Amino acid sequence: MQSVFQTITQVIGAIGDDEFPVVAANALCCFSGFDLATIVIHRFDETPRLVFDNFDSVDCRQGIENYISFTHRLNPVLKCRNSLGAVRVRDYKAIPQPDERTGSYFQLSPEEELGFRTIGWPTRLEELGLYFVACGGVVEFSIYRKLTRSLASNTKLADLETLCGPIAEAFSRHDALSGMRIAGRFPEAALLSSREQQIADLLLIGCTSEAIALRLEISRHTVRDYRKQIFRKLQICSLAELFAVYHGQRNQIGAWNNTNAPRSTH
Repeated sequence: MQSVFQTITQVIGAIGDDEFPVVAANALCCFSGFDLATIVIHRFDETPRLVFDNFDSVDCRQGIENYISFTHRLNPVLKCRNSLGAVRVRDYKAIPQPDERTGSYFQLSPEEELGFRTIGWPTRLEELGLYFVACGGVVEFSIYRKLTRSLASNTKLADLETLCGPIAEAFSRHDALSGMRIAGRFPEAALLSSREQQIADLLLIGCTSEAIALRLEISRHTVRDYRKQIFRKLQICSLAELFAVYHGQRNQIGAWNNTNAPRSTH
């Protein structure tokens, strides 16, 4: 197992990377000594969005799918208004109130921490979770291991509480950055390498060449070379034109000017 500092460093270091959820889940599992993890974003009046899970490793794909589609409505932690932060799920044990949407997808099970289990879910798991506001909703970041007599201590829960704030901030920053992803947003994006796409993303959120160099640990000169390659491949000449392409307005490039894009020093 690793320290709080090592865990935070790993998660923050992955901000902006496609593998951010994987890194975050692995870091939290390594810190806690747990094996399984799920990351779910709950937004008001929407179907939850599954960001990460490793339930395939225990052949329980149907369980997480049933939870996302149906039984998330029975989650007692989400129903408790004061549940943000680090939680021990067994502290929220309650008799569920199923409805016609959830009744066929769970079963009462006294040996489980909550007293019931989603159909297809792994059996007899100990569950800890971080619940925090980010990504336009409430993020449920849960970790699991086989239930034994040796349960997570109050000290471990306090350590998770210490992690919750920095991890929530990392999710918010990652969401802000990945929300500007250009990959797949227009046909020309396929012309760019993964590094060029990464630099284009940073240009689109207003980062200067110096800021990009520091973020990616490359020289400012290298950033300039990548930017020239991006402009050449997209057949554009300015940041304003990059914004026009990003917004699908290549044919209206003439109507754009530098006031439409974040200022960037060259």
